[in-house]
Amino acid sequence: MFRNLALTAALSLTACPPRAPPSDTAIEYNQRCAAALTAGQLDEAEALCDHSLEFCDYYWDAQTNKGLIRKLRNDREGAKGWFIRALRNFQDQAQAANNLGVIYLEENRLAEAEAVLLQALKTNPDYSEARWNLASVKLRRSKYPEAEKAYRQLVISAPNATDGHLGLARALMLQKKIEEALPSLEHAVLLEPGRAEAWLLLGAAKLELARHDEAKHALGRCLDEDPSEPECRRLMKDLQ
Repeated sequence: MFRNLALTAALSLTACPPRAPPSDTAIEYNQRCAAALTAGQLDEAEALCDHSLEFCDYYWDAQTNKGLIRKLRNDREGAKGWFIRALRNFQDQAQAANNLGVIYLEENRLAEAEAVLLQALKTNPDYSEARWNLASVKLRRSKYPEAEKAYRQLVISAPNATDGHLGLARALMLQKKIEEALPSLEHAVLLEPGRAEAWLLLGAAKLELARHDEAKHALGRCLDEDPSEPECRRLMKDLQ
């Protein structure tokens, strides 16, 4: 679910900052921009968002959509500028905060990424993508217990997301809680049996626990799904 982060267009007005709300016309053009963006019609989306901003130059949802368009055009700096502008106009624009956090994560600006992702989750605690991104930042910052907590919360809100279960397992394994990681790994391979990475982690956990036959089975499944996976091949060789 989270391996390729979805860019969801900002469609609705959730609250108003202490100024006049955007006009109905600005909202309508932004909604059309969001629909075009979802359809992958970037030129049409950009023109519609620009028109929305002509009617309300501080309209944070339209600014967020401008950022998403820039991101899809591989213009990182342009995207970042629009997300920052949207948050300055309305700090509770969760999509802008999440996508800005992703950019900071890509730039290895981990403390800044964590701050804006927490901001996104303060606005919408059930924002699964932001929760996954926050957990990834915690993992990168070696905050393993905090990453574990974030992944556990993610599994609650998105129980069918394989990445949540794999992330929780990684956080537990990095804390040497191998036995505790097994239920998450076993659930991950049930959710997505064709995913070599899930079988690899399960095999590695079984190997750590000296369950060699079970490890060999999991690593064999890993190689069935991806015969070129180097770590699976290395661990399997160690078992022979």
